[in-house]
Amino acid sequence: MELGLKGKVALVTGGSRGIGFAIARGLAMEGACLSICARTESVLEEAAGRIRAESGVEVLAVASDLAQAEAIRAVVAKTVAAFGRVDILVNNAGSTERGDFLTLPDDQYWADWNGKLFATIRLSREVFPHMRQQRWGRIINIVGLAARNPQPSFMTGGTGNAALLNFTKALADLGAPHNILVTAVSPSTTRTPRWERRVAARAAAERKSLEEAMREEHARMPLGRIAEPEEVAAMVTFLASERASYVTGATVAVDGGATRGVY
Repeated sequence: MELGLKGKVALVTGGSRGIGFAIARGLAMEGACLSICARTESVLEEAAGRIRAESGVEVLAVASDLAQAEAIRAVVAKTVAAFGRVDILVNNAGSTERGDFLTLPDDQYWADWNGKLFATIRLSREVFPHMRQQRWGRIINIVGLAARNPQPSFMTGGTGNAALLNFTKALADLGAPHNILVTAVSPSTTRTPRWERRVAARAAAERKSLEEAMREEHARMPLGRIAEPEEVAAMVTFLASERASYVTGATVAVDGGATRGVY
C-alpha cells in the first residue's frame, strides 16, 4: 500500500529507542526524511545510524532535553534549517513516575507534566505555523491508556495523559481549516527497554525469576501478550500518511483489548 510519505519530513521525539525508535524507523522505511531527538547523544547517534543504513533516508539527530522551552525551539529550528519544513510531528518523548499519592511531592508532578504534557504542547505550537503555511500537517501524540484507565499509583501519568486527549481534540479543531490533522495513539504495555527494567525490578522485589515475571505480564493481557513497538509504529505511520486523510481529533488505542470501557 502506497502511503504517500516519500519525501515528507518527520520530527519524532524520544526517537532513540523503544516505541519512538520503531516509529522513526517505520516512517523512514516509507521514505520520509527524519529529525529525531532524545537526551542521550550517543544513543541517539547510534539510532540515527541504524535508520540511515536500513532506509537510505536522511536522518538529523538532535540531542535535546525537551523539558526546556529553549531546547524545543532549537529542535524545530534545526529541523527546518536542514529540510526546509516539518510535515509530521510525533510527540513521543517524556516518561512519568509511579508513586504514592500522599507522599509524592509537587515537584514530581511538575517534572512529569513538563517533560511530556508541556513538551507536547510547546512542540505542537512551534511546528503549527510551518504546517499552516504549507497547508499540510500531521501531529500525532503518543499518550497512554492511563488517560482513560485511572490508577491510584499513577496519577501524574494519568492526569497528564488525560489532558493530552483534551489537547489533541482541541488542536484538531484548530488545525482542521488548514489541513493539519491531529490524532493520538494510546499504547498499552509494550516491549521496550524501560518495560524490561520495570519487570526486572518487580521480579527482584517479589523474588521471582525474570521469566516468570514476564510470563505474568503477558498473561494479564486479553491477547495473551504485550505489544511490540512495531505494532504501535504501524498505527502511527498510517495516521501520518495520506491514507488517513479524513482522520482527525481521534484517539486510537493500540492495546490488544486491554481497555474495558466503551468510548
